[in-house]
Amino acid sequence: MATRIAPADRAIGERIREARIAAGMSQGALGELMGLSYQQIQKYESGRNRINGARIERLVTALNRPVAYFFPNATDVRFTPDATFTALMQTKDGQALAHAWCHIASPKRRRIVLDTALEFTKEQADG
Repeated sequence: MATRIAPADRAIGERIREARIAAGMSQGALGELMGLSYQQIQKYESGRNRINGARIERLVTALNRPVAYFFPNATDVRFTPDATFTALMQTKDGQALAHAWCHIASPKRRRIVLDTALEFTKEQADG
């Protein structure tokens, strides 16, 4: 019988992965900082294993994030990302794209980037 992953464990795991990638860290490097194997980090990121309070404390230090960052559904967190945003931010290219977007001062140039991306998705859908 397969064990069902709780949505909260999956959400916390997604935030761990997002923060680790943003920090430019491999699963092995994060595991080393926390005294764990990279396999254990994989299990936390997938939500297959729950992370306890002591390990969250080490995670906060290792990734330089506030505790609330890892609990996206907590009532005191003001931003709850949707699935598309989460998928984007879990990749290096997605984070680089978001970073670059924030540094495009011209609304006209932002529109060019957006139109180009939309054109690519249209081409992909058309085959």
